[in-house]
Amino acid sequence: MTETQQLASRVIADHARSTAFAIADGILPGNEGRNYVLRKIMRRAIYHGREHLGLTEAFFYKVCDKVVDQMRDAFPELEAQREFIGKMVRLEEERFGNTVTVGLSKLNELSISPSTPKDDDLFLSVGKLYDTFGTPRDLIRVFLEEKVLIFEEDDFNARFDAALQELQKQGSIGKTERKGEPSPVYASLLEKVGPNRFHGYEATQITDAKIVALLDGEDPVNELSVSAQGSVVLDNTPFYAEAGGQVGDTGVLVGAESRAAVADTYSPVSGLIIHKVTVTSGTLKVGDEVAASVDVEKRDATRRNHTATHLVHAALREVLGTHVKQGGSVVAPTFLRFDFTHYQPLTAAEIAEIEDLVNREILRNDPVNTNIMPIEEAMRGGAMALFGEKYGSDVRVLSVGDGTFSKELCGGTHVRATGDIGSFKITSDEAIASGVRRIRAITGFDAFQRFREDERLIDASLGALKTQRDNLPNAIERLQEELKRTRREMDDLKLKIATGGIGGGSSSNGDESREINGVKVLAKVVEGLDANGMRQLSDTLLARLRSGVVVLGRKDEGKVGIIVRVSKDLTKKVKAGDIIREIAPIVGGRGGGKPDMAEGGGTEPEKLSEAIDAGYTVIAGLLDR
Repeated sequence: MTETQQLASRVIADHARSTAFAIADGILPGNEGRNYVLRKIMRRAIYHGREHLGLTEAFFYKVCDKVVDQMRDAFPELEAQREFIGKMVRLEEERFGNTVTVGLSKLNELSISPSTPKDDDLFLSVGKLYDTFGTPRDLIRVFLEEKVLIFEEDDFNARFDAALQELQKQGSIGKTERKGEPSPVYASLLEKVGPNRFHGYEATQITDAKIVALLDGEDPVNELSVSAQGSVVLDNTPFYAEAGGQVGDTGVLVGAESRAAVADTYSPVSGLIIHKVTVTSGTLKVGDEVAASVDVEKRDATRRNHTATHLVHAALREVLGTHVKQGGSVVAPTFLRFDFTHYQPLTAAEIAEIEDLVNREILRNDPVNTNIMPIEEAMRGGAMALFGEKYGSDVRVLSVGDGTFSKELCGGTHVRATGDIGSFKITSDEAIASGVRRIRAITGFDAFQRFREDERLIDASLGALKTQRDNLPNAIERLQEELKRTRREMDDLKLKIATGGIGGGSSSNGDESREINGVKVLAKVVEGLDANGMRQLSDTLLARLRSGVVVLGRKDEGKVGIIVRVSKDLTKKVKAGDIIREIAPIVGGRGGGKPDMAEGGGTEPEKLSEAIDAGYTVIAGLLDR
């Protein structure tokens, strides 16, 4: 074994250990933060195996499986996650093998043409493909050159690197959201007024709250008059401050001669609860006593969604596996959003099973219990803690029933029993990063409203399609097939019209070519074809000419597209790229390409006929050389 092969083997062994332990700990290969570090580790090992050891087939997952064999006795969690580790590594190997193919596909999806500005937006677009999909830099540059976007190598690399730096600054998916450091005003205020007492677990209204501070922006004030917006600090409050994904409470503060609407509640520093208000009548003053009332309807809806979030987490782990870990959540009155680690979209069967599990817990109407205990005791009891969250020495543990199905550390507000949730429905499942998915769901009255809306849409569809409920999928499928067939027929008809196959008249079956210096040249404007149709038409016309040049132009929503085709036998005399570079500027654009085919475009469709006619002159000039 050569020295290079020995090095490759050591890299693979070392990286396989890191990979197995990282995945067992819930880290999945991705494009941000620690996920990106894992991806680079894995791809470096795979690269060494393929490049230096000739391992063209998937192999790295087998090496990681050997790591589990060697270390499972000392680290039992590796054995528990063996199947998942193997699946994730195999998927990453397949992704890496398809990088170039995927890169080309993604490049072709970009709307890049010769008229595309060579600006920062262009480099951000292609840089994202490099950063997200690993599309090779040299492949990107070749693609741009084919679109006649030419760059000096040093300039290209400098601008490409600048775009990558900008993307890294913008990137936030997969990172823990960190708010800026709170203003020292709040720490000073907390020291002055002391911690606020929160009563929101047991009450949604108290009548003896005292205003201990008022803020206009971050400036302390003694009063807020009618129509003023500001912040109120109470000595005790039933309002929940935004935390743990749960949004802050809304409601009202009512004094003897004043009233204020609370739009939000938050806690900039631990112990200080801020009420964002608009004074609707009278004047709020420091020292006033007010009745603080939470919007009960919104609070109840939020509580339903928060408890449902815990049930969703438990159901996901039961259905998908223990690799599922929470990556963030939003709990609002009208919906819940839950981010979690998983490597592929949920199937319809998995979604149904998750919904069934959650709704089964709801129907059981198990009590929802909370207990305050030392964090060590909570963890020993099996309570789940969230990565990135800060916990004190004593924590609040929320258990559904006896805690067998769900037990987590949580400081939010919850229902008294699962039956209060009413019903649960997942509305979407989407990827937000590699290995991270997001589901949205609704509960209670929002779920009932969704069911009614579904019924209305189904009834409307049945009426439009004139069919029965059990035949609706078949009716839609037949309609789609009919639409596809009609579109194909329309495209064929447009192509026949454009080639002169219908109504060719005296043009010799649509052959309108001119002979220039012994070379047949056909140049014309076509109507009703898209870019792909125009390419097909150019193929047909060039085949009909056998030897010659075809120049076609089309208009589309204020833009111009031009294609030039030259038969192989003439490319030494006339090059398609030379022709397009001469005529594209007439329509305010540019173009380029290969000797036998070139494309271009512009933004002045009113000059298209002039540009196409100029094609004859340009070709004549090239043939005279």
